[in-house]
Order: sequence, then structure tokens, then C-alpha cells
Amino acid sequence: MAKTRAKKTAPAEHARGAHAKPHEPLSPEKVHALFGFPGPYDPPPAPMALVGYATFWDPGVSVQRLHEKHRTLFYSTDWLASVRFARETDAWRWRQLRLAPIEASLPFTEQEKRLTNADKPAAARELVTFLVLHFLMTGERFEMDRWRCRDVVPSGRRVIVGPFSQFGLDIGTVSDAWVSPGIGLSALFTPPRPK
Repeated sequence: MAKTRAKKTAPAEHARGAHAKPHEPLSPEKVHALFGFPGPYDPPPAPMALVGYATFWDPGVSVQRLHEKHRTLFYSTDWLASVRFARETDAWRWRQLRLAPIEASLPFTEQEKRLTNADKPAAARELVTFLVLHFLMTGERFEMDRWRCRDVVPSGRRVIVGPFSQFGLDIGTVSDAWVSPGIGLSALFTPPRPK
């Protein structure tokens, strides 16, 4: 009897729409209203869309504040109260997040070599902001594995974000040398501010 083989699923980047036509980003005013924040005051226009990237307005909020306001979206992460990266904020601005992480199954140093153009690993704050915003806009959790971020905790381990399951968004840490088919590297582009 001949065996039938299930067709392999599409690569993660294709399955998650990384090559789909970019959607119109939510206006800065609507983002601030969704989060319940004041402002923004005279925001710049949205940058040109990039294929395979999500353009979003980043209100500069910390992971701790997002956790406080939307606790049910997070997996039990009480340790966030004691780490610096979770308290960091930034100026509000446009960001463009690559929708498919840099290749999994590689250590961080090899993943970092595969970043293109002006992309950098996303800060955990930037990635978490995108994920919470995506949920507030669509009511759906962004499908992902674990994505390395640029933040490193005092032990030397790198922050990872994901998965975002029905139990909540998981935030943890991992060694840069650790290799796993479920750990990719986040990639983010921050368009320059218009002068």
C-alpha cells in the first residue's frame, strides 16, 4: 500500500503574509486612542510601505505599562517588574517590523549577520508594542514562535518574545549560543524623521 505524505506547510514567512501587500497603518491618533494615551502632537506622515513589513506607530510606551493596562494579554510574567528593559520608554515614531523573523536554528551571532539594509534587532518594547497593537486592532493574536530581541538582561541572556498563545504573550530569556528551530531574530527598521 502506497504511503501518502502530507504536503509540507508553507514557510512561516509566506504563511504569515510576509510577502502580501502591506496594509494601511493605523493613524497615530487612532493608536494613541486605542492605548488610552494623550497625543500625539503633530505626528509625521506614515513612511512608504515596505513589502514583508508591518508599518506601525509606536507611542513609546514601556512593556511594564502595557502589561499593567492589558494584563490578560500576557502570560504570567511577574519578573518584568525587576528588569530595566521592561521599564524603558522611547519617543513616539513610526516603525517597520519584518513580519517573518530572521532564520531560526542559528545562534544569535549568525542570525545578526543575516540582517539586511538598515534593519536591527527590535527592542522587546517595540515588538511587544506591535503585538499588543495588532491584537487591539484585529482581536487576533499574531502567530509567532520565539523572536530574539536586542535587549540583554544582567545575566547576559537575551530577551525573547513569543509565542502569543491563548495563555498570553510569553516573554523570557535565552543564551545567544542557544540554537532552536523555534527561535528566530526580530528585525525592525526605524524610518528617519523628516526634517
